[in-house]
Amino acid sequence: MPFKNHFIVRVLFLTGFITGIFFVDTTYAGTLSCTVRTSSCNGGEVEIFEMQNTTNSHAGLPAASYNNLVCCTGVTGLGNSCSGTFATALKLSGATNAHARQNQLADYAGANNACISVPSGGTVSVGYQATNCTGFDTTLASMKATTNSHVGNTTAYSEYKICASAAAGTLSVDIVDSGGTPVGSPTIAMGATALSFTYQTVNGTFGVSTQKIRVDNTTGNPQWSLSLAATSGSTAFWASAGPDYDFNDPTANAGDGGDADSLGGQMTINPSGATITPQSGCNTTGLTLGSSAAYSEGVTDTITLLSAGSSAGTNCYWDTTGITVSQTIPAEQPVASDYNINMTLTVTAS
Repeated sequence: MPFKNHFIVRVLFLTGFITGIFFVDTTYAGTLSCTVRTSSCNGGEVEIFEMQNTTNSHAGLPAASYNNLVCCTGVTGLGNSCSGTFATALKLSGATNAHARQNQLADYAGANNACISVPSGGTVSVGYQATNCTGFDTTLASMKATTNSHVGNTTAYSEYKICASAAAGTLSVDIVDSGGTPVGSPTIAMGATALSFTYQTVNGTFGVSTQKIRVDNTTGNPQWSLSLAATSGSTAFWASAGPDYDFNDPTANAGDGGDADSLGGQMTINPSGATITPQSGCNTTGLTLGSSAAYSEGVTDTITLLSAGSSAGTNCYWDTTGITVSQTIPAEQPVASDYNINMTLTVTAS
């Protein structure tokens, strides 16, 4: 999130802006991966169905006590439930010692279905293709016919591969306008001040009604944190065509201390008084605003703006406004110029 400061010398004014904010949209969709294993699935894998043999085999639901198990992983909250957000991988004629049919056909009597499920807000799909599972995440197994069929491992039959894809939803952050549309070039206007022969501080607000910070979570995990850091890391600074100044030097009075550069100045972010507005039908339970903190090279390189605990909701978005930004500026900053620093806003699952 580049900050732009305009210095105009002597009787004119210094005006600060934050422009061109950069975002990291962190997605926790995952990639479904399935393997036929012997005797048991590995830790963290979910069993979808079982087979007596690797080819020309009858099938069974999980716990059928067969030796060849279709085990899947790679997606947060993956399960084998046939309710909620799910897709049917196979319809079986019984819970064990069963023939199989594809999911688009009517159930066998008793509806013994082998399913793949994901948390609400995610997606899951199953299809059947000859030869391979191009276009899907993974191959579960294979089958000879569309119904009343024997099954086998992924290479047993070329007629029909049992294919699947799944995603657990997304966790993302963006800046949106009052109507919820992403803002192409967000800007934060800092306060204006006259040139000074002593250090001074300018202030601004990150998150206003027309440029709201929106976190959207459709994953099954309610826990996340939102943070702000310089895109170029701890050695970043406010750059201009002339002399520059720092954003993370804790030396008093915007002086230059013992960090890696010869620049003074420090930025403070205070989210503690911000306002969180949840999506209609959602609430702010489990959300905690961060405390006021100043960047300090190698000590405080990232500042937490907002965090969500285990009691927070999912399938919701939250808009944050009113985060205070302040920047100390060294005395007698000599050149009238545009000053810029790029910052990155990141949301990360906890």
